[in-house]
Amino acid sequence: MKMGSSIILGLVALAALGGYQTQSTSDSDQTYTRFANAHVFDGASFVQRDICVERSQIVSCKGLRGAAVDMAGAYITPPFGDAHTHHFDGPYGIDWQTKLGLQSGAFYAMNLTAQSTQVALIRDRFRGPTNVDVVSSLGGITGPESHPAEIYEANAIGAYSYEDQLARAEEIRAGRKVADDAYYVVENKADFERKWPLITSRSPDLIKVFLRTSERYEEGFGKWGPGGGIDPKLLPFIRDKANAEGLRLAVATSTLGDFRAAVRSGADIVTHLPCNQDTSSDPDSPYYVVRSDEQCMITTADAQEAASVGLAAVLITSEWAKDRPQQVVDWERHNIQVLESAGVALAVGSNAYGLTLTDGLVGGVNKGLIDPVDLLRMASIVSPRLIFPARRVGCLEVGCEASFIAFATNPIRDFSAVRTIVYRLKDGEPVILDTND
Repeated sequence: MKMGSSIILGLVALAALGGYQTQSTSDSDQTYTRFANAHVFDGASFVQRDICVERSQIVSCKGLRGAAVDMAGAYITPPFGDAHTHHFDGPYGIDWQTKLGLQSGAFYAMNLTAQSTQVALIRDRFRGPTNVDVVSSLGGITGPESHPAEIYEANAIGAYSYEDQLARAEEIRAGRKVADDAYYVVENKADFERKWPLITSRSPDLIKVFLRTSERYEEGFGKWGPGGGIDPKLLPFIRDKANAEGLRLAVATSTLGDFRAAVRSGADIVTHLPCNQDTSSDPDSPYYVVRSDEQCMITTADAQEAASVGLAAVLITSEWAKDRPQQVVDWERHNIQVLESAGVALAVGSNAYGLTLTDGLVGGVNKGLIDPVDLLRMASIVSPRLIFPARRVGCLEVGCEASFIAFATNPIRDFSAVRTIVYRLKDGEPVILDTND
């Protein structure tokens, strides 16, 4: 990491934010920087130690000379990972979405469904010190007249509000403007075989599949048609095809039946725990369903089976910021606890368009859904590693990538500290944000 104008500006910004002191040696060719007097998160607690960086990698501090940044006791974690977002979906929002990610400390993101042809226009911005690092499933695989077709077809005709979408429901339902782009409809194995070459030709980073109350698929139950997603019997076949291409399979689930189908198929990731979204508050909504404990509560045996196949589960933080019925909160608290006890890897994702992880993370702790240490580990260690399993992210040890975020106070004691990031380092370079807009 060269001590050029960008890092000097970053250190000035750091000093302005937290009153930190910067010192350097007279050796202008020195490429090392020591971040001193910091509290560093190790997954369980904060330990006082220094972090040394050379270019874009964390290195041993032993015997190093060079620039020093006095962190003045700041609390450092790896950057957060947003393991379920629909941001980074095209040129229109990329600048705004990148700024949101960097501001909130989420330097890594997993896009789980977007219009493939639009993502292709911005993929060169999915890596680097001034960008959020992104992987994308591109379009998701779903069933006939099933989610998320209604969302993408509504957007394609400009029906953005809920009221417009209700008024134009038949037009949206008949629409095919972004079929085989934002989503792929698959009714049977032959359909999938025909669509698979198109899906893989776009080079997705992983494969996304939708299940919605799949245990009732044969009844034709669902918001828009059969099962509200794919026939669950297709999952093992899709998993095998994805495996053969070296791709992971992520499954969006709604109920316990969906979760069990994903586990049985050997899926790599489930996103949304059973019944974490309230579906019973508005009888006029097309999403209206009254759930039961039997449909919603993961058992110890379920969790142990999930752990045995190496499944990871993504918790949706935007739900935690909402006022949900107590029963829904209780179901999710139970499911988190039983999965954690079984050793299932739990990550976090924002899911809702326009939102970051932050409000949901704070809400999850304040509502007693999850322990602050566990949640900090999920956001800063588990999620980045789930997004980029082959990279040295989600860590602050020698050999790890030189990226971190710093808070003025200890988020384990007061989780609202995650709202105020006083310093950001990405790929060995300070992140300088324009605070004027």
